[in-house]
Amino acid sequence: MKRSIPGDSEEVASSTEKRQRSPSFHQPSDVLHLNVGGTLTAVLRRTLTSIEGSMLASRFSGRWDDSLEKDRDGNFFIDQPIDLFQPMIDYLRAKACETTLAPPVSSPAFDDARKLKDFVRMVEYFGMTAGIYPTELELCRGEISAAKISGHPHLGVISSEYATFTLETRGHKRPIRSFSVILGDVEKIEIGLVRTNHFVKKLRKGDHKGVGTERYSFCLDCSQGGLLYEGSFTKLDGLSTEEGTLVRCENKGEKWLVNGQVVASSIALEDSFHLPPDLQQYSLVPAFSGKGSWQVCEVELDPMTSDHKTTISQAHL
Repeated sequence: MKRSIPGDSEEVASSTEKRQRSPSFHQPSDVLHLNVGGTLTAVLRRTLTSIEGSMLASRFSGRWDDSLEKDRDGNFFIDQPIDLFQPMIDYLRAKACETTLAPPVSSPAFDDARKLKDFVRMVEYFGMTAGIYPTELELCRGEISAAKISGHPHLGVISSEYATFTLETRGHKRPIRSFSVILGDVEKIEIGLVRTNHFVKKLRKGDHKGVGTERYSFCLDCSQGGLLYEGSFTKLDGLSTEEGTLVRCENKGEKWLVNGQVVASSIALEDSFHLPPDLQQYSLVPAFSGKGSWQVCEVELDPMTSDHKTTISQAHL
């Protein structure tokens, strides 16, 4: 005869409750009921958490469900206007079912400049900029068959031949201010900036000038160990790179760092090298010429100002 142990049912219930509250219990397929600025809506958890590393993904990972703000009916409360939050959710939903058989999904568009600024502010608050306005690498010079490009969130290039790529945002006009590159197995690599639209979209076959040699371009030439501006080379003593080296460009070329150490800046080199005046203009995009593999990370955008164009459109080279 089985003996009943007092408290067994309470312990089982407590164990079940703890399991349900644990992060591992929550599933991507969970349907979350939201109150967005007074409007009720329902969203899959995996939709809200689709942008890895974002504050929105962290908030709705399941770990913090008990502590998140809720309305009196238990719906998660988001203190944002629905006409701003809903376009972001619709974009994430569209990306989730994107296929190569249909046109690519475009970032949310707004005709009203003020609403655009409010939307960008909200997107940045939730840490969603990289997902809503992704940066993309595009081949501009070289053979298509020789290059393999990886998209967000793991931007990178593997090219068996010397080729040139640009890095631009899609869906808005905010320029890239700073970025980093992790070198892989590279035979030759130039990391720099070029005037927007200088590289025509039509690919040119055969030999081509790389970044730093092309007109309206400037770069850190990692292979030669110096700075290159429209073919004019300035040697940097002690500059050397290898596989795994982290190269960072800050404020549109004002400062260059290799493994955290400043190797060139507008201050440090004022006696021997003057940064091209074009570098601080809005119309510059990061560009890379090389043979081998490298990854692009830590991309930072300029804040939107009243001087920037405010019409949302699909950006093109």
